[in-house]
Amino acid sequence: MSRYGIGLIVLACVVFAGARYPGFSRDVATDSAPELSDEQRSRIFDSVVRSDVPIAEVAAPEVADSLPAEVPTQDLPDDIIREIPLIRGHKFVKFDDRILVVSSSRLVVAMIPRYKLLP
Repeated sequence: MSRYGIGLIVLACVVFAGARYPGFSRDVATDSAPELSDEQRSRIFDSVVRSDVPIAEVAAPEVADSLPAEVPTQDLPDDIIREIPLIRGHKFVKFDDRILVVSSSRLVVAMIPRYKLLP
């Protein structure tokens, strides 16, 4: 079998795995924003706000901005990563009024405010 044929088989397997297991292609951190439901955002916020990590003392960047190098990031809790695999490989920064979810390249991919929107 030629290399071209083997390449097509490998590509088909990857496409099939991605279709069969939607989280499969998102196991590594990317700069794309994970699509989080309100329930997932609430679970992340509740878990992170209870964590004993310092609150960042700088102005919070907006979604799609880069996080300054001097702002330390924290690992997301393991139970949250198991529950919400979309955020595997991401980190967080805790601010007084929000939580930022940050990609491995320090790009802000999600902002979860302290307040909850009413339906």
